[in-house]
Amino acid sequence: MQKAGKGGYWYLALIGFFLAVIGGVFVVILAKGYLKAKETRSWDIHQGRVLVSEVGERVLGPNVPPEYTHKLLFEYRVGGERFTGDRVKRRENPYFKEKAKAERWAEDWLVETEVEVFVNPTDPKEAVLDHDTKAAGYTIWFPGLFLVGGLVVLIKSLLAICKKPVRVTNH
Repeated sequence: MQKAGKGGYWYLALIGFFLAVIGGVFVVILAKGYLKAKETRSWDIHQGRVLVSEVGERVLGPNVPPEYTHKLLFEYRVGGERFTGDRVKRRENPYFKEKAKAERWAEDWLVETEVEVFVNPTDPKEAVLDHDTKAAGYTIWFPGLFLVGGLVVLIKSLLAICKKPVRVTNH
């Protein structure tokens, strides 16, 4: 006689738990990205002017190819006080391996151009020229499937462990 155990259900419960955790982590990350991108759309709009817009270069080491970024500086006024900003979007301006990509950013924000500046109403030192994409919010469903699917597998496995009596089989 051999006892049929519940090890298989515990294995499924563990898989369900890990799927739910991984899905949950990505749901949180994407939700934060979406909320940050959405937040700047409610910021105050002020007029500003681009002071510097050029391609910057950095070399991280002697055997590393150079990387390029858009060096930006713009000024704007809030309540009669002058402020400057250096970011197109909330995150730092990215570095590119191709110089042409950084040049395109510089061409989008020409020196002496009048621009709309989105200014954080609670901290006028924080300002951007463009909004981040809300794509994170539109793709949150995919890791949500892992979260929900993992929870279903976990719960069903735990219910089976609690309800299933240990069977004895003959061999």
